[in-house]
Amino acid sequence: MCAFVPFAALAGDAPAIVWKQESTALLKLNGRPVKTWNVYRAEKKKDWILVQLGHRYLLLDTKQHSVRELDPATVKPNGKNVECPEPQGQERRIESTDWVMRDIGPAELVRLKLLDYGGVLDVQLPHPYNFRVSY
Repeated sequence: MCAFVPFAALAGDAPAIVWKQESTALLKLNGRPVKTWNVYRAEKKKDWILVQLGHRYLLLDTKQHSVRELDPATVKPNGKNVECPEPQGQERRIESTDWVMRDIGPAELVRLKLLDYGGVLDVQLPHPYNFRVSY
């Protein structure tokens, strides 16, 4: 029985990424609010942002300035958060240009032009609170 346990752990699926919902994020498409949207941040990969636009899930890689569309069937809700398998590179790439990333005071702005929408996507993410600041 003990010899079976390690093999059972190896037989599992690829590791899943847990995406935490950013409840105070703001999202606009072409300067207007979107009807159905959500923004998530990866627990371990801080340069990845998952944007839900209606039924589409877009993975924004702010380090490589790339956008990939995830299959909605692979994204599973888990309370307020979602989980999905780690992207393997077979996802549909969405052409994007004009990436702007900057600090706008209490938030970080990520702005890019999505060529399949023909519009500008603005995502404002609040800075995480730094508990280590001493007065």
